[in-house]
Amino acid sequence: MSLSTFKRHFKEEFNASPGRWLMDKRLEKAKILIEQRDVKASDVYLEIGYNNLSNFSTAFKNKFGISPKEVS
Repeated sequence: MSLSTFKRHFKEEFNASPGRWLMDKRLEKAKILIEQRDVKASDVYLEIGYNNLSNFSTAFKNKFGISPKEVS
């Protein structure tokens, strides 16, 4: 199967590109970790695969509408 065929089938099945799907899953895991373990974003961003806290915070806010600091 070619890469473009895989991406097309993936998007049909999950209604998102593989990259978007993976990013969403990572951000959802981060939200759960912040809520359940009551940790800061600076303790989580590396664990879920981000190399930059600023990029993580921006992506988190774009997905959930609140910053990681505002998660209770």
